[in-house]
Amino acid sequence: MGDDASLRYRVVLADPIAGRLFAAATISYLGDFVGLGALLLIGYNRSGGHALGSAAVFGVQAVPAFIVSAAVGPWLDRIPRRSGMVGLCLTGAAALMLPIALPGLWPVLGAAAIIGAIRTVFNSLRTGSIADGVPRVLRGRLVALMTVSNQVCEVLGYLVGAGVAIAIGAVPSLAADAATFVAAALLISGLRLPAVSRSRQRSSMTTGIRTIFGDRTLAVLVPVVWIGLSLGALPQTLSAAALSKTDRGWVPAALAAMAAGQAIAATLVGRTALSERVRGQFSYLTACGVAFLLTAAAQRVDPLLLVAGNFVIGVGFGWIVAAQTTFIHVLPAARMAHATATMIGSLIVLEGAGAVAFGAVAGAWGVPAAYLLAGSLLTAAGLAGLGYVRTHPQVLDLRRQTMAAQERQGSARSA
Repeated sequence: MGDDASLRYRVVLADPIAGRLFAAATISYLGDFVGLGALLLIGYNRSGGHALGSAAVFGVQAVPAFIVSAAVGPWLDRIPRRSGMVGLCLTGAAALMLPIALPGLWPVLGAAAIIGAIRTVFNSLRTGSIADGVPRVLRGRLVALMTVSNQVCEVLGYLVGAGVAIAIGAVPSLAADAATFVAAALLISGLRLPAVSRSRQRSSMTTGIRTIFGDRTLAVLVPVVWIGLSLGALPQTLSAAALSKTDRGWVPAALAAMAAGQAIAATLVGRTALSERVRGQFSYLTACGVAFLLTAAAQRVDPLLLVAGNFVIGVGFGWIVAAQTTFIHVLPAARMAHATATMIGSLIVLEGAGAVAFGAVAGAWGVPAAYLLAGSLLTAAGLAGLGYVRTHPQVLDLRRQTMAAQERQGSARSA
């Protein structure tokens, strides 16, 4: 099959499990962002044009995501992967009928909350499927491909979803999202997965977080990643508020710009060994923080520079591909879904809390101030991580750890 450096992306697509997982993910992603683009604008409009209306679409997902990751997490590695994902897709399609059928802001928030819970469980089961059924040498490429797909679909979805919602209303966008949920369910139903990896020890509500922090690499990486995750929805949340009525036509482009940058970055990062070099991830995080700072300054010159700034921030968020692959490399398959649910739950909680917090900052002091605060936090976190790396280099280099383990095995055989 070849080593990591020589593998091409088409090898991943040719794998029967990886290829089908990628195809189902792409269909689902496209619908998700068409629907989300519409929900963000509906939330903004039905709240009377306040920045917190869009922020609430992200923020309301925090509570169900936390509940699901805590209460359902211990069972995720015992749920059949395929049938579980199919059922979740159909539930998502049903949830999108709420804002179509009912007026007001609450149906929008209700649909967002249900989808937040589904997202946590679905992505956990899919990551467990990758750990069980996809060879290690293909995992980094598959994560990169899914991230690229996610970002390309985010670009198209925001442009189509927000554009259609502005032009003719949100119902067509939400209906298209529901249809893609059904299509993904049909594709996943034909997936052939090996038996689920199960730990002999019963999971508890804290098993996921203990599994993550029981690994010395993740114990250092995760706190810094959490800061980055809290900023992941900031560009989308503040795009409508940042652009005045005369610039309103640029909102879809501002929503999609970050995803466009991240798609390019993911393609490049997926072909590197960055997932096994955490020092490089911290450097990348620091650069992402600087991108926020530059965008804050650019907006004060011209609000339309927000589009370019969001693109640069998207390029800066390429580190997330390496971080995701690091998790799959180091966590045991028997705990993968539960640990992933913990991280996805924390992602949604932090993303939602960050959207609300920075939306409040933007409402009080302006959008550039929110970007400035975000950039300062992320830059400081990245520099702190780099400082730790200098004193603990072996802890944060997975490739070095693997080579050392192979040398120990060779010495044992020769003895």
